Amino acid sequence: MRTVKEPGSAHSGLSDWYWQRLAAVVLALLLPLPFFLMLMVFSGGVDQQGLLDILDHDASRVLHTLLILALMIHAYAGLKVILEDYVHMLAWRIPLIASMLVVMSGFGIWWLGIIWAWI
Repeated sequence: MRTVKEPGSAHSGLSDWYWQRLAAVVLALLLPLPFFLMLMVFSGGVDQQGLLDILDHDASRVLHTLLILALMIHAYAGLKVILEDYVHMLAWRIPLIASMLVVMSGFGIWWLGIIWAWI
């Protein structure tokens, strides 16, 4: 039996697995809401002003904030594990994970700026 030379900083994937599953549960609960709103708009049940009224409430903004945070945590945990498993050179792995984190953070800040009307 071969021993592992570099088990990584976490020594197991349990924390990554836990955070990804927790984010998946939040996504499963919150993701149907935007699709339901789109269905209401396309079916004619809600017009543009009604949709803006729904999205203007603080509860809607908080739910969108939770949605984007769960989406970013889920995507980051999954892509980080993929990069750790398949990119063996540490000189490539660290910049890839760092650039992925920067791009995802920029996307999250942009989305929050739209939702909370900062932009």
